[in-house]
Amino acid sequence: MSELGTKLPELRAVGGKVSNDDTIERSEPRRRLPLVAGFVLFLMTVLGIDHVIRSGYFTIQKVVIDSPLLVISQGSIERETWRKISGNYLNVDLKTIETALENQPGVYQAVVRRVWPDTLSISVIETQVIAEYRQFDQSEEKVERQFINLPPQNGFSFRPLLRGPKRYQAIVVDTFHEIFSLLAIVNLEPRSLSVGHSGQWELELRWSDLKSENTFRVYLGRDQIVEKIERFVLSFETVSSHKAGLISKVDMRYDNGFAVQWHDDLEDKKFQIASVIKDDN
Repeated sequence: MSELGTKLPELRAVGGKVSNDDTIERSEPRRRLPLVAGFVLFLMTVLGIDHVIRSGYFTIQKVVIDSPLLVISQGSIERETWRKISGNYLNVDLKTIETALENQPGVYQAVVRRVWPDTLSISVIETQVIAEYRQFDQSEEKVERQFINLPPQNGFSFRPLLRGPKRYQAIVVDTFHEIFSLLAIVNLEPRSLSVGHSGQWELELRWSDLKSENTFRVYLGRDQIVEKIERFVLSFETVSSHKAGLISKVDMRYDNGFAVQWHDDLEDKKFQIASVIKDDN
């Protein structure tokens, strides 16, 4: 037999057919590759942003006061602002700065905003109406003083004194705001408002129509403080024209009226005055 006529051996696959499981295992790394790349890219982005925020980039260079100041100095606003700046232009806490400024005597409201690329702009609403809050402890011996900025429209020339425990501070301030407008109807000035640990409220008033500085105290009890002031205001006009300057004490701890003690009541007697009930019909 010649060489050309020799048959070549037949080639056959060894090991059988390739299974589907082998195909899946080989394609699995390819599917995971985009996920891994995406995670790496995300991680690098986060680290890059963190580096920019934490580094010395975007530092605040200027503090600008946008509103005119008549009550407080520009320097005091700027100093308090710089003291409260923590971080850079991107992450500075504006609310912290605003709160700190509004705790300054004479600042009723402060608004802080960012101005690109390195400036904080501050707008201030001033007030000359400042109350002093004296916070005392359980023994009423240790006293802490704090000044509270009241709305500028409450224009009075004196500094009200508010007194009470720490837990009552917000309630005392809110109550003072409510009763001030009521008392202004009959030209009464709330010189002081206080509440003790037992919850007893007391108010010191002055009738602004008088040239003297005579004041009188109003005992309000533990509840319905604003309602009692409304009742007193309705009744005050009946005695203000001829005897208001002689009032020494007023006791509002009655359901339907109040008792008055006069400066010329040498026997320390009281008599009842019925409340004036407003008829809306």
